[in-house]
Amino acid sequence: MNKLLNLVLGCLLLVAQPLQGVLAATDPKKETQATHAKENASHQHAAEESDAEAQDSEEGHSEEERNPAAEEAGHADHAEEVQGEGHESHEDSEEPVLTLSADLLRDLGGEIAVADAGIIRQQVSLPGEIQLNKEAVTHISPRFAAKIVEVRAKTGDKVSAGQTLAVAESSETLARFSLQSLINGVVINREVTLGEHLSPSDTAFVVADMSTLWADIALYPRQVPLVKVGQSVRLSTNYGPEAVDARIDYVSPSVDERTRTGLARVFLSNENQAWKPGMFVQSDIAIGEYPVDVVVPESAIIDLEGQATIFVKEGERWEPRPVTVGRGDGKMAEILSGLQPGESYAIQGGFVLKAQLQKNEFESGHNH
Repeated sequence: MNKLLNLVLGCLLLVAQPLQGVLAATDPKKETQATHAKENASHQHAAEESDAEAQDSEEGHSEEERNPAAEEAGHADHAEEVQGEGHESHEDSEEPVLTLSADLLRDLGGEIAVADAGIIRQQVSLPGEIQLNKEAVTHISPRFAAKIVEVRAKTGDKVSAGQTLAVAESSETLARFSLQSLINGVVINREVTLGEHLSPSDTAFVVADMSTLWADIALYPRQVPLVKVGQSVRLSTNYGPEAVDARIDYVSPSVDERTRTGLARVFLSNENQAWKPGMFVQSDIAIGEYPVDVVVPESAIIDLEGQATIFVKEGERWEPRPVTVGRGDGKMAEILSGLQPGESYAIQGGFVLKAQLQKNEFESGHNH
């Protein structure tokens, strides 16, 4: 019996142990305690990770703050290396040299001169007109009343002094006589026809010596006191003959009552008959002269990239020299700086040298 009871109790104990584990697993209080433990552990782990990240971040910032100078030094070293490479590259690339022999430049129409002192003439430009030289014009008339019985000359004919222009018959005696030219010149007007009756007051022919003419220049009130006899003047037109240099031969002592303008006159040589009465001219009168240390023809000054430039010969090469230009008179210009007396430079041919320089710069890669 006792054995039987012991056996039953043993069985009950074996069954009770698993049930106790199950009950313990399903106990709410214990389950809550376990959950809180897990959450506490999770929060503690997260806090530890956050502290570690913060520490790492502070260490990173601290190291960045400790090394800005080193980084700037590194950047500066890199910039110096790049700049050094640029300077080495620029120094290694030579500027193009402009070499052109003087003989070749002359063959291309160039001209070389030596810089020297000179005169700049202040001038005024005034309008003018070519006129007949009234002191070289003759009017041919009969000595007494007569009838024209023969006409031998016409307008435009060149005649000589003593040449017969027409034959007339006296109205009183019926004697014939000739009308002759008094000077060498050109018949500019014929007033007579065959069979016409003329009196001594009538003009049969007008003959003018065209080898000399007058250039009459109008002087505005401001220029009247400035223009003097003997001053240099350049006469030019936009058409016809080439410009000529002359001098003022006459200045009227009075002014025109209607226009209030004065008059200056040039006795113009016209042996080649290029100038014609009635032509309008421009008169550039030099009213002042100024000595300067360096003077060059205006043709020597070339515009190179907006800078007045003169090509100066230095040994075997040509140097495009920037210059400062002072006063000018339309033909010559004063050079204030950039060209010294005694230096050789190109009077003509500067555009040839400019073209060659630009070609050299393009080929060497220095074109801008």
